[in-house]
Amino acid sequence: MFSSRGFFISLLFGNLLLIGVILGTGFTATSFEVNRRTSKLTERFQEQLLALVLSDLQKSWPDVEDRIKQYCESYSKEPEFRLTVIDAHGRVLGDSEYSSERMEPHLTPDRPEILAAMDGKRGEDLRLSKTKNINYRYLADPVLKDGKAVAVVRVAFPVGGFLENRRMLFQGVVLCFALMLLAALLLSLLLSWLWYKPLRLLNDEAKRIAAGNLDPATPIDGPLEMNQLSKSLETMRRTFSTQLETIMRQREGLQTILKNLPDAIFAMNRAAEVIYFNAAAGKLFRIESAAEGPFLQELVRSAAIVEWYLERRKLPESSGKIERKEIDLFGRKHFLELEFVETQAEAKEDAAGLLIVSDLSEAVRANKMKTDFVANASHELRTPLSAIRAALDNVSEEIFDDKETLVKIFQIVERHVSRLDALIEDLLALHGAEDETLPARLERTNVAEQRLWIEEFFRNKIDEKRLNFSIESDWSDESFRIDNKRLGLILQNLLDNAIKFTPKDGSISLRFGRDGDRLVVSCSDSGCGIAPEEQQRVFERFYQADSSKTGDGRIRGTGLGLAIVKHAVERLRGTISLESRLAQGSVFMVKIPVELV
Repeated sequence: MFSSRGFFISLLFGNLLLIGVILGTGFTATSFEVNRRTSKLTERFQEQLLALVLSDLQKSWPDVEDRIKQYCESYSKEPEFRLTVIDAHGRVLGDSEYSSERMEPHLTPDRPEILAAMDGKRGEDLRLSKTKNINYRYLADPVLKDGKAVAVVRVAFPVGGFLENRRMLFQGVVLCFALMLLAALLLSLLLSWLWYKPLRLLNDEAKRIAAGNLDPATPIDGPLEMNQLSKSLETMRRTFSTQLETIMRQREGLQTILKNLPDAIFAMNRAAEVIYFNAAAGKLFRIESAAEGPFLQELVRSAAIVEWYLERRKLPESSGKIERKEIDLFGRKHFLELEFVETQAEAKEDAAGLLIVSDLSEAVRANKMKTDFVANASHELRTPLSAIRAALDNVSEEIFDDKETLVKIFQIVERHVSRLDALIEDLLALHGAEDETLPARLERTNVAEQRLWIEEFFRNKIDEKRLNFSIESDWSDESFRIDNKRLGLILQNLLDNAIKFTPKDGSISLRFGRDGDRLVVSCSDSGCGIAPEEQQRVFERFYQADSSKTGDGRIRGTGLGLAIVKHAVERLRGTISLESRLAQGSVFMVKIPVELV
């Protein structure tokens, strides 16, 4: 009934309706009882008055003339009653309102109460009075003498006056009940407000929780049931808050995992729109920014990947199957592992499928480098061993008499043994430089200490080639902490490389600089230089420049020096760069973060 109204109005109307029904029932019952009792009292009074007059007249009959006049005169002052005495012939002996001499005989059919009384019975009738034009209730009893009715005494009571009195009484009752209804309205308002206030607060609290505000609420005062409901709502809020926090933590954890996964991941909805991609996807496919709900072909600039994805999307049975492809991205070949996983999506914004792209390029290259390394190491080891074996195969008893030939053989063996020793040393140094499991061992040092061991270590080689060697520094005597062993490998191999490729009377310069909290080492030489097409390869293991381009076919090393430098710099979280021109020299620059002391 009040479904479209507010709860307060519904509660108020409900209370008013209930009180109205109660008051209406009470009013009806009260009115009926008042009417019944008033009518009964009036009738009883009429009967008592009739009995009193009848008893008096019957005792003094027939000498009743004075009595009749006395009664008639006394009741003439009471307009509510009318007393009439009629003899057996219908003649009016006396009347309290009119003169009896002028009144017509009353023993007529239109006065049935008189006829009944003449027959010795009580007569009663309710009709309109012809003389006064008012409804009266007539009650008549016979005056008996020797068992015979000799006269009739009639008492009339105006029904109109009674009804008017009853109406006045009714109006009083109505006024009383109206006041009671007003009081009930005020009481209903008070009760409705007392009930509505905690319910309104509970409703506001429920709306606040539904809107996502999970802050603790102020306790709600009210009846026991309201308090229990408020506690239940608070328990629900805490539970919901805990579950939401758990979901948010899990979501943040999942986002962190997805963000840091090395594999590129794209999540698509049922409309094939990309709703999420992680950092690895953005890096692999160079996605700077994306509009809301883009399609895969707008982000992935590779027709092969898009076509593969569209084919797999049409084939649900292919979900989860992995395929490897060699695909060109941005002018470079990539070895990719592609996988499409179909997921259940209830809503449009849910993920309906995942495209997972794993870039195996580095792993493939590393595997190839490992294979090449084993092949190159085997070749480099086999070459001096073959030379030693060939030299030893020429040893016989006769050769001991030829001292000159024997000396040449020993020189060959010694040279190739030295080469093997250098190769093994470089292999061990390379392993130490690139081994990520070896922790950095920080030691305190300064440029003066580095200068001292460099000058001592390379003095003979520099003097042998009459090189102009200088060491410069911007650090003065300031100390710093660094992995001294790996720094030594970097400096040693940079200078070895510079000395090896710088001709006699050339120049080499080693400079220590500073860039914030980074050590900058610059090694420059006036050697043969490196061709532009070979500058990216000089850091590969066992790679050696073409002797025809260096201008010195006698130069021969292990091919590991710059590879050692590169991996040692990477382990120290530094960078290395190269600038070189043929016949003009090279400049290697290394920047390594250090701890300032």
